[in-house]
Amino acid sequence: MGRIRLAGPFFASLALLLCVAQEAAAQSSNPSVKINDAKGEPASVVRVPLPRPRPTPRGPEIFYCETPDTSCRTTQDTFPIADLRDLFVFVTWPGVSGQHIQTVQFLLPDGSVYSSQRTKFAIGGPFYSANVAPSAPNVVAPPPPAPHLIADANKTHAEGIPSLLMKSRGDSAVLTVLPVAGTYITQRNLSGAWRVRVLLDDRLALESEFTLAPRPAATAAKAGVEVEVQE
Repeated sequence: MGRIRLAGPFFASLALLLCVAQEAAAQSSNPSVKINDAKGEPASVVRVPLPRPRPTPRGPEIFYCETPDTSCRTTQDTFPIADLRDLFVFVTWPGVSGQHIQTVQFLLPDGSVYSSQRTKFAIGGPFYSANVAPSAPNVVAPPPPAPHLIADANKTHAEGIPSLLMKSRGDSAVLTVLPVAGTYITQRNLSGAWRVRVLLDDRLALESEFTLAPRPAATAAKAGVEVEVQE
């Protein structure tokens, strides 16, 4: 009996020692994590930087001038019909490259189409142009429909405008000219808010408005009399 009574406490002590050893082994297998007292965060935590948001691509913009120079770029959209010879319409194409056709439609204040002008242009890389030197790469481009009705922005123009393709604040800009003085616009005093629709490769890209301020009543009456005399 004495031996049996002594065996019970012995096995209990052995089991306790085994439990303590297992707990110590479990603690030694886990990596120690130090607490950063300044921020209250574990020192081993790696903070992954968040990705920077990508800039939103800019779309085409339009601006109007009284001179064929992009340095006149402002937000002006009202012009006196009596003093305006030509309205120069610039459309910028940020991020656009290759060969394209731009169409600018001018709509009268009543909503009807006054005129539509098409301009082909090429940005970056080799392209076909009437001014390409013989040493340039031989690039063959299919002829556009009704080529005599489409202006070439990459061609040198003799009407006082070196090129219809320019630069404005780092972006390519295509120029379209709307004659005003001595045209049907001044003869019929077509003042008011005009709408402009711009298409790129026959797809609507943007819409805008400009205003032709009417001439004074006395000047308008005199112009009307002159038109009747001419008729």
